[in-house]
Amino acid sequence: MAKINDEDIDRLRDTADIVEIISAYTQLKKSGGSAYKGLCTFHSDKTPSMSVDQAKGLFFCFGCGEGGNIYHYIQKMENLDFPDAVEWLARKTGFQLRYEEQRPGERQARGLKQRITAANEEATRFFHKALMESSDASQARQYLATRGFDREVAGRWELGYAPGHDSLTRHLMGKGFTQEELLKADLSRKGDRDGSLYDSYRQRIIFPTRSHQGDVVGFGARKLLESDGGPKYLNTAETPVFQKSRVMYGLLKAKATLGKGDAAIVVEGYTDVIALHEAGIDQAVATNGVALGESHFELLKKFTHRLVLMFDADTAGKGATERGFDLQHKLGLEVLVAPLPEGSDPAEVVKNDGPDALRKIVEAASPLMEFKLQQTVAKLRLDTPEAKGRAVREVVEVLGWHPDPVARHEYVFMAARLIGVDSDAVQRALGERGARPSEPDRAGGVDTGRDRRFPGNVKVEREALQLLVTRTQQAGPWARQLRTSDFTAPARRDLFDAALAAIEAGDPELSVDVASHLSPDAFSLYTELSLGAGDDPIDDLEGRLLEVFVRLKVFSLERDIKRRRATLQDVNPVDEATKHDQLFTELVGLEAERRDLLRRLPGAA
Repeated sequence: MAKINDEDIDRLRDTADIVEIISAYTQLKKSGGSAYKGLCTFHSDKTPSMSVDQAKGLFFCFGCGEGGNIYHYIQKMENLDFPDAVEWLARKTGFQLRYEEQRPGERQARGLKQRITAANEEATRFFHKALMESSDASQARQYLATRGFDREVAGRWELGYAPGHDSLTRHLMGKGFTQEELLKADLSRKGDRDGSLYDSYRQRIIFPTRSHQGDVVGFGARKLLESDGGPKYLNTAETPVFQKSRVMYGLLKAKATLGKGDAAIVVEGYTDVIALHEAGIDQAVATNGVALGESHFELLKKFTHRLVLMFDADTAGKGATERGFDLQHKLGLEVLVAPLPEGSDPAEVVKNDGPDALRKIVEAASPLMEFKLQQTVAKLRLDTPEAKGRAVREVVEVLGWHPDPVARHEYVFMAARLIGVDSDAVQRALGERGARPSEPDRAGGVDTGRDRRFPGNVKVEREALQLLVTRTQQAGPWARQLRTSDFTAPARRDLFDAALAAIEAGDPELSVDVASHLSPDAFSLYTELSLGAGDDPIDDLEGRLLEVFVRLKVFSLERDIKRRRATLQDVNPVDEATKHDQLFTELVGLEAERRDLLRRLPGAA
């Protein structure tokens, strides 16, 4: 991969507005000075727990622990590695990046991706023009009209028509694209007989797929008549820019709404997505010709923690499997099901009953567990006690997949009502069977331990570092009395060393630029402490500094005392009298120093 100029990386980070970028995903409200607050986009957040400092260019969530600078946010939110995040931000802000010399192989790989993306963009324009203007596309326009998609809708979604044998291939080669590039993009294929190229899509309606970063990465192509040869849909094969399991149709348009906390509505196909969006339900997405899998769940979780599966009853039933339960709890997602009327798709519901009918279906969505229970019981006979017994055993198998004992208990009552038995019978059967174990600490997202009390020494170390980060020069005299070993974790030691270097250099504070070059854990800690301090002045700063740094030193001395005592116990005072006396003298000195420090604390006698 080409190396981006380091100076440009720093300059782009410093000039880009982190509030503007994050506001595209969640609503931020000013909370004083350069500080903003909003709902976190990385976990299910009911009260604003994410802080953003516009001046420092930092964000931190005090609920899940995600934090960092604008690049960290983009990497996490858009599922990008660091160089791609820098390029994404540069495109977003119109910043021109410079690249340093790269190895031939790297240059070739990057160049091919860029050329494929450019070819896809040109193909999109070609297909769309053909749909809008070509007489050959009249049948395609007619079909779209029957779905309720007029010229304006076709324009908004860049819909197209693939004319014929090699028309696209000739057009793209006329624009300077090579045969290799067109084959790698899966826009053209090579004939077996003479090796000439022909178009991958012919006499089909084209649905371009843009990634959630905005690039055209692939296409879906629907045949016009059921009697036409080949599958109903053809989709772009895997290419250097397109992986079906990591792309969702409509996500680029849906992500702004999802960032406000709305649920993602997962439908079956391209026309379903368009129908929902055009009906005003603009959080609809679909897969690109593959089954909904874990990678899709992971992608959607970056934008929302609530999914609604809108399929026909049979398809929804196939999706509501034990694997589905495992995924939703493993990834910390809430999954609901909104079955469509039998034999209908979203476009038909809108056309026949109007957009409100579709909204009512979404509003009536039921949790995946509830849907599965209803579906399980519906297929069983309940006309005898024995049949009801078998039904209880079957629903218990379903209930056992839920990892939350409270929710599981509530579903017991629902299952009992569906079968027509007492809830105690279902509860006893569930107890005899036992619930399947779930992965610890995964269902609720990242467990950072922020809700648990820190040990006393860790709390004091964090308070001391927060003063060093936010009151760097005022804390300087105290910092000079400390050692790196006074801190008990690598991240805290790294952050102390950086703050001490800033003090010695006369810097007013430890800068974001310097901190961003620390280890990831140290920078995350810097972000948390920096944003957690707030802008309110400390009434008695000198008193606070004294108390925090004295307590820090006391904890450090107590660890040294404990180590000396342990060593002293292993030294024979007769055989090793000199060593014993030396250790004993050091121990007495450490304990005296500890007592002197304790006397300096407020309230000491």
